Amino acid sequence: MVDKDTNLVWMDLEMTGLDFARDRVIEMATIVTDSQLNIIAEGPVLAIHQPDELLDNMDAWNTKQHNQSGLIERVKQSKITETQATQQTLSFLQQYVNPRKSPL
Repeated sequence: MVDKDTNLVWMDLEMTGLDFARDRVIEMATIVTDSQLNIIAEGPVLAIHQPDELLDNMDAWNTKQHNQSGLIERVKQSKITETQATQQTLSFLQQYVNPRKSPL
């Protein structure tokens, strides 16, 4: 049985950098656990399209890391926008948590 009031949401965001005023999310992944940290569900892992200009201006660490993992190529090929990724993730989460109940 799923207790939507006590489940926990875990999100992993890969970004173009750490400056929230300039950098953007390029990958979003989500899991839901119960209060004992048992995994209940794994959400979509979404590569989020970003413009080449933004990707070309990443710092050296992010450029190396995300190129080696193949994420940059997945981001370039992706058709998913930030808004679509957010909507898909929220749709997934609604199955397992009540609004304003789970800390992220």
